[in-house]
Amino acid sequence: MPALMVAAAAMALPVAGQCQPRGFNIPVQPLSAALLEFSRQSSELVVVAGALTADKRSHAVKGHIESEAAIREMLRGTGLLAVRNPQGGYRVVPGSPQPDPSAEQVSNQEAPSIIVTGAQRRDQQILKVPASISAYDKAAMDRQGVRSVDDLVRLTPGLSNIATSSYGGETISIRGINSNTGASTTGIYIDNTPIQTRNYLGVVNNTYPLVFDLDRVEVLRGPQGTLFGSGSEGGAVRFVTPTPSLNQTRVYGRADVSATQGGDPSGEFGVALDTPIEQDRIGLRLSAWGRHTGGYIDRVSPDIGALLASNTNSENDMAFRAEMRIIATDRLTITPSVFYQETRRNDIDLFWPAAGLYKSTYGMSQPDRDHFVLPVLNLDYDAGSFSVKSVTSYYDRHGDRTEDYAPLSIGALTGGAQTYVPGVDFHERSDTLTRQRNWSEELRLTSRDAGHARFSWVLGLFLQNSTQHYDQSEVDNIGDLIPVLFPGWTTETFYGRGQLPGHVSFVEALTYQTNERAVFGDASYRITDRLKASVGVRVAHNSFSFVDNQDGPFVGAEALHYSGQQSETPVTPRFNLSYQAGSAQIYATAAKGYRIGGANPQVPTTCAGDLATLGLTAVPSTYKSDSLWSYEAGAKGKFLGGKLNVAGSLFWVDWNGIQANVPLPSCGFGYNANLGKAASRGFDFQLDAKPMHGLTLSAAIGYTKATYRADVYGAVPDGSTSAILLAKKGDDLGTPDLQSSFSGEYAHDISATTSAYFYGAWQYSSAYHRTGSEAVNGYNAYTYRGAALNSVNLRAGARHGAWDISAYVSNMLNSRSYTYYYRAQADVDNGARAMTMRPRTIGLTATFRN
Repeated sequence: MPALMVAAAAMALPVAGQCQPRGFNIPVQPLSAALLEFSRQSSELVVVAGALTADKRSHAVKGHIESEAAIREMLRGTGLLAVRNPQGGYRVVPGSPQPDPSAEQVSNQEAPSIIVTGAQRRDQQILKVPASISAYDKAAMDRQGVRSVDDLVRLTPGLSNIATSSYGGETISIRGINSNTGASTTGIYIDNTPIQTRNYLGVVNNTYPLVFDLDRVEVLRGPQGTLFGSGSEGGAVRFVTPTPSLNQTRVYGRADVSATQGGDPSGEFGVALDTPIEQDRIGLRLSAWGRHTGGYIDRVSPDIGALLASNTNSENDMAFRAEMRIIATDRLTITPSVFYQETRRNDIDLFWPAAGLYKSTYGMSQPDRDHFVLPVLNLDYDAGSFSVKSVTSYYDRHGDRTEDYAPLSIGALTGGAQTYVPGVDFHERSDTLTRQRNWSEELRLTSRDAGHARFSWVLGLFLQNSTQHYDQSEVDNIGDLIPVLFPGWTTETFYGRGQLPGHVSFVEALTYQTNERAVFGDASYRITDRLKASVGVRVAHNSFSFVDNQDGPFVGAEALHYSGQQSETPVTPRFNLSYQAGSAQIYATAAKGYRIGGANPQVPTTCAGDLATLGLTAVPSTYKSDSLWSYEAGAKGKFLGGKLNVAGSLFWVDWNGIQANVPLPSCGFGYNANLGKAASRGFDFQLDAKPMHGLTLSAAIGYTKATYRADVYGAVPDGSTSAILLAKKGDDLGTPDLQSSFSGEYAHDISATTSAYFYGAWQYSSAYHRTGSEAVNGYNAYTYRGAALNSVNLRAGARHGAWDISAYVSNMLNSRSYTYYYRAQADVDNGARAMTMRPRTIGLTATFRN
C-alpha cells in the first residue's frame, strides 16, 4: 500500500468531532484495509506510511463508541499507535500499542504516558482513572535507579515499608493501614495474581518481584477489595510484566557496576528478548537477570571486637521469565508464562551500634534464601460486545532462614541486662523453613469500550486456595548456660524437662489453610457526556484453618497441639462519581476494604496467670476480619498542552475491629483479637511539569495521619482485672506522617541521535513512632522515636540511539538514620541492633533498548 493511501481515500470526507460516539463494524482483516474502513465509517482522516501496515492485521471493532477508542483497539498488538492531529484526524506511527492519544510528541528522553489497570480492572489512561494512583514505567524506573520495593517507597507518597522484626523483615502499607499481625493489609500482585503472605511473628513477610523485566509498577491507594479482594485493605501494588510482541523483535538489556562506601563492589546484568515466532500470530518474550550486591557489615567478636568476617551481608539474586502470546483464532488469545525468582542473602543487614558503625557481634552468619515460581495461563476471548478473561495461576514460594537467637535468649533470661555471657560459648541457632502455595482462578467479563459507552460493566468470579507452612527448630547448648546464670539449676529443673534429641529446645510445625470464593461486579453509567457514576460490590466466602504442633522444653513440660478454624462472608461495596472536562477530572469515592480473619492456637498452662489477669480462662478461639471505609475526593488533569500533569486527593479512612496481637508477657506467648479502631486522614499530590524544552520537573507529596481513635486494651476492664493497655487514643500506627519526593531532569540534544542528561532527586520521610506511647505495653523509650530519612540521588549520562550510558550516586549524603532499631527495656547499650539505608554508592549503568 503506498504511503498516505488512507489519507487520500478520506480527503473528501468531513472531519467529525473526536468525542462523538459512532457505530463501528470492522472485522479482522489486513491492517491497511481496516484503516480504510475505519476512515469511511468514522469520517476521520488517517495518515499512515504504507510500509508500516505491511503484513499486519487489525483487531475487530464493533459497537457504538468514539473513534479514538476504535482506532486504538484496531491497532492493539501491532506496535503502532494513533496520534491525533491538531487539525483533525490521526497519524499512525510506530510506538507503544497502548499510548495516550492526547499526549504531545516528546523527545526520546521523556517517559511515555502510562496506561494502568486500576480499580475498574481494565486498561485506561492514568489521568482518566478516578482514583489515586502512582505508576512508573520501565524508562522511569531506570532513570530513577529503582531496583527494589524500598526504592518505590521513597518515590511514592502514602507507601510505607516499616521493619517489623529483629531479622529486618518489613511490612508494606498504604495510607497508614499498617499491621504486622495476621493477613496482609496491602495487596501484592504480579499482573493479576495475588502473592501476599500472612504475617507470622514478624518473620514471615511478603516477597516482591525484582525490578528488571517489568513493564510498569502501579500503586493503587485506597481499598481495592471490590475488584481485588481480601488483603487489599489499604491499597494494592501491581508489578506488571511486558506482553510479547507479535511483529517486532526487540531487545532490552541492562548492565551495572557499583562501589559502596566501606563495602564490596556490586554488579548486575540482564537481557530481555521479544520476538515474533510467527508474524502476527505467535510472539515470545524471554528474560534473564542476575545481580550480586556487595556487603558492608563486618562481624566482630563481642569481647574484644576482633574481626571475624568482613562485608558479610552480601546478596545474590536472579530472575528468569518466559511468556508466549498465541493468537489462536481471531477471537481467542492464549498467553502462558512462567516467572522464577531467587534471592540469596548471606547475612542480615543489622549491626550493633555499640560495636561500631556497621559492626555486628552476632556469633554466626544468618543466611536467607527465598525463591518462587509462578506459572500462569491467560485466556482472552473477544465475544464482540464484551471480552472474557481467564487467569489461572499457581504460586509456589519457598524460604529457608537461619537466625542467631543467642542474644535474644540471653537477654530474656537476664531481663535484658546481658546479651553475652563471658566464659560461656553459648550458641542458639534457629532454622526456619516456609512454604506458600496458592492456586487461583479469576474469570472476568468486561464490556467493550467502557471509556466511551453510556453503560459499561465488569463481572467476575474469583477462587483461591492458599496453604502456608511454617517449620522452625532451635538448636542450642542451653545446658551450658542455665547453671552459669542460675547456679544449682539445670535445664530439666528450670524448664521441667530436658532437650529433645539433637540439642533441640524448641520445634514448631504450623500450617495455615485459606480458601476464598468470591463474585464481584462493577457497573458505570455515563449520566452525561462528562458525568459518570459507578457502583461495585464483592461478595466473598472465606474460610481459614490451621494446625500447630510445638515441642521442646521452651514450651513447657508437655508437647502442644492446636487446631482451629473460622469462616465468614464479607461484602465490600464501592461507589464512585466522576466528572471529566476535557483532560481534567474530579471524582469522589467511598469504598470498603477488609482482610480475612483467623484462628488462635491455645497457649500452655504456664500462661494461666496472664490469662487470669485479663479475666480469661482460655484465649479466644477465632478472630474476625477487620474492615474499613475509605472516603476520597480527588482531581487530576493535563494542562498547557500536556506540559503540566497534576493529580491530588484528600482521604479519610475509618478502620474498625483491628486485628491486634495481645501479648502474655509472663509466659512469652500471645493471641490475636479484634481490638480498637483507628482513623487515617491526609492527602497526596503529584505534579509533572515541562517548563522548557529538555527540562522535566516532578514533585510528589503525601501526608498521612494514622492514629488510634480510642484506648485499646487486651481485654475489657471489669473492675477486678487489670487489662493490658495496647494503645492510647492518638497513638500512631507506626508509619511516617509526611513523605515527599522531588526530582528534575535536564536533557540537551548534542546531535540528531545523541543527547546528554542530568537527573537529580531528593526523597524525604518524616520521623515516626515505632511503638505506642508511654505506659502502653511494648513502649520502649530507647526505640520509641523513629528518625526522619533523607535520600539524595544523582545520575548523569548520554543517550545515543538505543544506548543509554550513565553514572550515578545513590544516597549521596550518606544518610545513616536508622530504618530499624531494637533495644530491650533494661538492655545495656551493647544489646542495641540497628539497620540503615545502604551507604553511599557510586556506579555506572549501561542500558540498551530498541
